[in-house]
Amino acid sequence: MKTKNLSTPLKIIKILKLMTEKPVALEEIMSFLEEDNSFVNKETISKYFATLRNAGCDIQKRKNKFYIKYPVLNFTNTELSTLSILQKTASNLCSKKDNDEFLKFIDKLFTLVDKTEVNYYKNILQNSENKSLIDKELTNRFKDKIETISQFMGASAQKIKITYQEKIYNIIPLKFHYFKHSICLFGYDCLNKVNKNFSLSHISDIKQTPILAQNMDFSLSTTFKIKGRLKNGYLLKEGEILSSYDDYAIVTNKNEDKEVLFKRLLKYGTYCEVLYPKSDREKFINLVENLISRHTQNA
Repeated sequence: MKTKNLSTPLKIIKILKLMTEKPVALEEIMSFLEEDNSFVNKETISKYFATLRNAGCDIQKRKNKFYIKYPVLNFTNTELSTLSILQKTASNLCSKKDNDEFLKFIDKLFTLVDKTEVNYYKNILQNSENKSLIDKELTNRFKDKIETISQFMGASAQKIKITYQEKIYNIIPLKFHYFKHSICLFGYDCLNKVNKNFSLSHISDIKQTPILAQNMDFSLSTTFKIKGRLKNGYLLKEGEILSSYDDYAIVTNKNEDKEVLFKRLLKYGTYCEVLYPKSDREKFINLVENLISRHTQNA
């Protein structure tokens, strides 16, 4: 029985699946949808392509045929840890047959991931349990420092003075994260106007400053995160500072007009995330949501 009048999301999903299998011409896509009694024109398909590109799909064209060059899925460490927990649960609770089916499902997920990153992802899956134990141990070790610094984070971010490797820094604390086998404080260095990692093991003193973090030197710059293939191929613009890490990079943009910057970042799809200031992050999220809504309504 053929589906009648497919909804727009289902049409997009079917087009997405088709382009991951082989390069297809617009006429082939139209014929493919007609098999389900769904009729679209080339203009509508172009709008679907725009929606997919905004979602992070790298749609390529070769000899008037379209295909998706890079994988659609991009797992975070948290998502991979969840998969590892499910994998362990399945092995303990399910029958051998069901567990084997679950492992096939995991393998299928990995076929949608960039081949160069499969080993990296599988390594995280295999070691996520040990890593969580390490994180817990480190968190307990630096409990006092984490609690002291945490009170100056959030919407009312406040500058603090820290002694780090015998040097004094005035920073705006932004977040904690696990980096190079240690827990680090990621902060904005107010003097040098750059983002910097501070390993908690090397912070010897923390003091509150009497000055609240004002917008004048912080919100003039926009900081965003880039990952995947974009990390290695990104070309710095004038006034930008890049801090590179294992699987992502943090870029601080100081001079570019916000409207121009946001339009540029939209082109990077899911490989880019605006981090702060909070006002810029909210504006960018609203821009993306409005764009998706507009394309959906016009489809």
